[in-house]
Amino acid sequence: MHDALLPPGQPTYRSAMTSGWRLLRQRFKPLSGAILIYFMLLLIGFITLGILNAISPANTDLWRFPMYLWTYVLNIGLYRLLATALADRTWSVGDLLWGAQRVEAWTLSMLPAALGAIFVAVTGFAATPGHPLPPSTFTRPDVWLEIFAWMLVGFFFQYAFMLFAVYGASLQAALRDASRIFGSRLVWLFFPFVLTLFVLLASVIYAIPVGVIVGTLSVLSKSLLSSLIARIVLVALIVFSMALLTIALVIWMSGSLLIATGALVDHARPEGRLIP
Repeated sequence: MHDALLPPGQPTYRSAMTSGWRLLRQRFKPLSGAILIYFMLLLIGFITLGILNAISPANTDLWRFPMYLWTYVLNIGLYRLLATALADRTWSVGDLLWGAQRVEAWTLSMLPAALGAIFVAVTGFAATPGHPLPPSTFTRPDVWLEIFAWMLVGFFFQYAFMLFAVYGASLQAALRDASRIFGSRLVWLFFPFVLTLFVLLASVIYAIPVGVIVGTLSVLSKSLLSSLIARIVLVALIVFSMALLTIALVIWMSGSLLIATGALVDHARPEGRLIP
């Protein structure tokens, strides 16, 4: 571990976020293409879900399970790819399918995929085109309790995915070590919340100059270009800027969590090393 991207010793909030930032700063350009392909692969899942819903709308709740399963397995591959970049080892876009090639990854992803599908079906959080959730839904305390509970479950499995894909833990060890966020490593249970707050702050800061630029171009384009061309230019600019922000946030958040996950393993064991 001679790469400056990896902090020495046990991770802290600061060292984890700093490593995520270094990964973003030093590897943004080469990783951007891989992240775009990752989103394209995710899109395949959503398109498939849409087709299945169109064919058999009565089974909408059932179709969510394979989509969630595909998403989680793909995430495992993404974590593997980013961890390889963190360890300064050779990686390829094909690493995104690292989890898809392993039965253990599918097995590990089945439980959260099933729980996610059940959660959406039971809570009624599923919104269909033309039938959005009523605003009153989010004024109910029980709804926020359900969301909070699901976030905790999501954090647990996210750590488990990283322990399996990045630190070489077996399925049993990944689940066991991830459960430490509810016990001796409770401090790391809140780390994803901290990252989320930083993401919200970064999004607001990023939106201010982008909004000014888009507004200025909107005024100029109306006088210099036809209405259709102006709209195309503005839409392209907005999509491009949002894509850059999303890619950057995925790299930073995932890189930070990869380092944080090291706090849950016993580094004296072989699987206690990044990409063993």
